[in-house]
Amino acid sequence: MNVDPSRRLLQAAALVVLFGVALRCAWIGDDAYITLRTVENAVTGGGLRWNPDDRVWTNTHPLWMLLLTAARWLTGESYFTTIWLSLCLSLAAAMLLLRRAATSAAVVACGLALVGARAFTDYCTSGLETPLTFLLLALFVDALLPSVKPGNPWQMAIGPAVDGATASSPSFGRAAVCAALLAGNRMDLALLCAPALLAAMPGRPLGPALRTLAVAGAPFFAWLLFATVYYGSPLPVTAHAKAFGVGIPASDMARQGLHYVRFTLTEDPALLPVVAAGLGAALLAPRARGLAIGGLLYCAYVVKVGGDFMVGRFFLPPFVVALAVLAACWSRWPRRFATLSAVVIVGLVALRGLPQWLLPPRCDTAPAPEQRLAQGGVGDERRVYYPALGLFAPDRQSPRFGELHGAVRPEGGGRWVLLNGAVGVAGFRAGRDGTLLDPLLCDPLLTRLPAKDPRNWRIGHIIRRVPEGYYESLVTGENRLRHPGLRAYWDALRLVTRAPVFDGQRWRALWQLWRGELDAGFRDFVATEYRMPPTVDVAAADLAAELPLGTYWFDEPKVKLVYDGGVLVRWSPATPAQTLRLQAMGFCDFRVRFLRDGVVVGEAKGVPQPQPPQLPPLRALVGLRQELVAVPAGVGAFDAVRIDTVENPMSPTATGPAGLALVRRE
Repeated sequence: MNVDPSRRLLQAAALVVLFGVALRCAWIGDDAYITLRTVENAVTGGGLRWNPDDRVWTNTHPLWMLLLTAARWLTGESYFTTIWLSLCLSLAAAMLLLRRAATSAAVVACGLALVGARAFTDYCTSGLETPLTFLLLALFVDALLPSVKPGNPWQMAIGPAVDGATASSPSFGRAAVCAALLAGNRMDLALLCAPALLAAMPGRPLGPALRTLAVAGAPFFAWLLFATVYYGSPLPVTAHAKAFGVGIPASDMARQGLHYVRFTLTEDPALLPVVAAGLGAALLAPRARGLAIGGLLYCAYVVKVGGDFMVGRFFLPPFVVALAVLAACWSRWPRRFATLSAVVIVGLVALRGLPQWLLPPRCDTAPAPEQRLAQGGVGDERRVYYPALGLFAPDRQSPRFGELHGAVRPEGGGRWVLLNGAVGVAGFRAGRDGTLLDPLLCDPLLTRLPAKDPRNWRIGHIIRRVPEGYYESLVTGENRLRHPGLRAYWDALRLVTRAPVFDGQRWRALWQLWRGELDAGFRDFVATEYRMPPTVDVAAADLAAELPLGTYWFDEPKVKLVYDGGVLVRWSPATPAQTLRLQAMGFCDFRVRFLRDGVVVGEAKGVPQPQPPQLPPLRALVGLRQELVAVPAGVGAFDAVRIDTVENPMSPTATGPAGLALVRRE
């Protein structure tokens, strides 16, 4: 095959363009800061943990986490380090893909696919493991699909054909190493790699092939062993949060996965056609068929698990594989195929109008909440977080590790606990002095519970209900969970995550959990109190003393927390009143039902009163506030009130639980 002299110049130009596009789009997402908090804790001596008190593995990408840890240790900084490391890895992967294109037309088509796939340019950064996945997959394909001599065009489609040279035979060892690293970067990528490795084994002696796989996989299995010992599980807690026992029918998850496909086709119209074309071409090439099967299995897996909330991101691994195959196809087929493909890619990109990277950074504005709600849980995460975390965002606010402590404790002080359902940046800013209770992804107990509402959930963000007594257990260190079965389960889980790693009691508790000895009590809680939250009786005398406004619930034992079943406050005897005065906290509305002899005689809502102006902002927001409840006309004398909460749009991502410190008839 004749060498195209303009190919190298076009490859360099394509890399420069891609670098400019990726730099313009560079950002870090909130989810990335979950990993970055663990990284910061590790570098500063707190261990590979997210919350300071718990050994919990809260990310899905140990290899990426370790690479970030090394980079952060070298530079002493997180934000720019993460972005530049991601850019370097993404460009290295793009260089390998472009190198497989052996003609100028093939280079143009490949370059257009890279900059035209919106998800690819968006996730060249973001702080997630995707750039490392790009590079390892490009190396994996290069190891399995070297070039072959001219002949059958489908055979020729599988090799890089760099400068017309014939490369060496496929390297099973290099492919096995890349596959093991990919599994360490994200475990589900093993599904994509396994068929290709199996397809490469026939004709090789079985013993040496198995030894190669064992040696290549040693680092991955070493991590699993470490995670089992250190965390008590070879799987991250996010596996429980998203895959195990979520309580959502498989058909609903698959339906959400199909919605993810449709939404990706709409928002990123070039991505899936490239995947389909590349995997289709690979199916017709015997040596590439294993890659095609792996890519198709991975796409089916994405649909089965409901896809993702980040549009297009889960289809990027098969996209890289497909583009690697297409780059070789465009090089070997007649030039018109590459030219036509380039025109089609441009046309598909144009369906969405002008690419976002051609607009100034100030145009990257977050979508309105109602727009995100209408998208069925899938969205453009870069647009959501770019205004605050984009590299060139006019109002960029790079978080600083531990800066939230000064906002929570301007007067100084020790540990604190907040609830938050968007825990990335919040957790990073909390540093090592703050504990966050995450009802979505990171808590070792809550992630094992099923969805709070199986009919109302967002993929990747399945909210759990906080059990009665759990907040108090976290603050005091005592097990105050109400349900005996759950209390026994948490006793064991707390030992696993908090006791010294090699403590004998910890390993006995771990053995109990592995054997399922405590599962019956856990399941009983889920079947009873979790699904039917109990109303907790609180003595009126315990809610009779006023506390300073702005008081945090975790500092004051007299604050009674209000869980989903509400609280019942009784007086004796029954007397009339015009107003009910509350000292309350929480991102919710308080509903009060007035009772006489156990019968509801009226209902009203609390009206929050202005906070004193001298309170620090976070105390005014999260601490105790005063609410007045007007007793409805006709209620007359009442001897009890049932107070429960009514969620509002802010409640799932609130910064604290609902609570009461005063309930007084006036």
